[in-house]
Amino acid sequence: MRILSLALTAGLLLIATGCSMTSTAKGKDFNEMTDFEGSAVTHVNTTNVALHLLFQKPVMGNANLDATVSDFTKAAKATGAGKVRIVQSNKNTLWWVLPPLTFIIQPVVTSVAGDAK
Repeated sequence: MRILSLALTAGLLLIATGCSMTSTAKGKDFNEMTDFEGSAVTHVNTTNVALHLLFQKPVMGNANLDATVSDFTKAAKATGAGKVRIVQSNKNTLWWVLPPLTFIIQPVVTSVAGDAK
């Protein structure tokens, strides 16, 4: 059973590899509340999923922090924002999913979240 769940997890990560997923929440989702300066708030969250070789080189997709920040700012710009404030970033290297294979090629998931205005 454990092998099946690991195989399914690895399969799902492989399908999502190279993806950049973005979600946004705008003013109406905040019950029309504003930030401390009185501006409308748009929250943007971007996640990149990729395969990296030997913990560094992107093979399929790119989940490095700089690529994820770039995708985040593109998504923020698409909402009409001219400024962003990153409030959280996170990078997970899933080397433990299918050892020893994932000691060589690792699934990597990186997220950046912040406010855009």
